[in-house]
Amino acid sequence: MEFKLRDFFLNEELIHEAGELHYNATYGGENFQVVVDVNKNETKKGIKVKFFPVNEAGQVLTNLSPEEVDTLQNSIATTVSKKFNEFGLEFDRDTDAPDKSAANFQIPLDSVFTFIRDKILGGGEEQATTGSEEPTIGSEDEETVA
Repeated sequence: MEFKLRDFFLNEELIHEAGELHYNATYGGENFQVVVDVNKNETKKGIKVKFFPVNEAGQVLTNLSPEEVDTLQNSIATTVSKKFNEFGLEFDRDTDAPDKSAANFQIPLDSVFTFIRDKILGGGEEQATTGSEEPTIGSEDEETVA
């Protein structure tokens, strides 16, 4: 079987959750294991954030009904999305995420890009590139894109 490095980074089954960031948090009186990772789905690029409810012993609850997960997701979305919006970041529900035992959210890549551009680096216009364009120098003071 031929193995390509690109397939490794895009195939979540091969990664086995390596690289995910986990921490325990209490929010709204509920205990969660929060998992943050990069969404590897080409159509949903961004940062994924999963809230797994945990019991008093810190064990993830896996027997939640779809209605309980939906209620949990609604509760988190109502409060947490407001905090992200304060920074100009979107915090969207990820309703088709494969993990059905967690409240799944996503911070879209374009939202992160806009945050960096507008809030961190300060302004500038968005420039669409295909990845094959390289800057060329037209004169000493002027940079153009080929």
